[in-house]
Amino acid sequence: MSTPALLDPRALGLASCGENVIIRPTVRIVRPERIHIGSHVMIDDFVFLGGHEELVIGNHVHIGVHTALIGGGWCYVSDFFGLSSGVRVLTGSDDFLGGGLTNPTVPADLRSVHRGRVWLGPHGGLGANSVVFPDVAIGEGSTVGAGSVVSKSLPPWGVYAGNPARRVKTRPSTHIEAGEARLLAREGPYPQSFRAAPYAELDLPAEFFQPPPPGQAQP
Repeated sequence: MSTPALLDPRALGLASCGENVIIRPTVRIVRPERIHIGSHVMIDDFVFLGGHEELVIGNHVHIGVHTALIGGGWCYVSDFFGLSSGVRVLTGSDDFLGGGLTNPTVPADLRSVHRGRVWLGPHGGLGANSVVFPDVAIGEGSTVGAGSVVSKSLPPWGVYAGNPARRVKTRPSTHIEAGEARLLAREGPYPQSFRAAPYAELDLPAEFFQPPPPGQAQP
């Protein structure tokens, strides 16, 4: 039995795309003209990239099988971020508190839909079957355990788990940053770096930019 051919990124109508991008044949992409993809990216089978105002996927990003990035808002996946299998990243949602009728079968003028922003920082990661809600940032180097629910922004360099996700310990950065330096020395600079600051509309708390000292965990 022959292996299905990979999708050709150059034929998808993407806004931009780097080098060494692997997109499995069963990936579904909506509004490719609003998607930017860096270099050294792997998108596994049965991934759904829904329509967005903007979707940015940085360098050395892996998106695992059965993951969905949906909601119609803005999503920025920074360099070296990993999404495990079954992850759901939501950039928009209906108002379920009575602001309007819900679900996309209803005419737009009768719905109340919020389109938000999600920023996933460099060297972070989402464990299997975790969920990220709109208007959330995951700080640089922070990881989220399997099955967790992220409803609020997570400051940098932490390990988070649970529903809602809570910081359980600090994640050291020294080896990770050194490893990136060695990799860049081997591969050379990328055509574009994807490490933009979080969307201004996220209104992040001060601790997001001031991670706790090594070994000190936040509750």
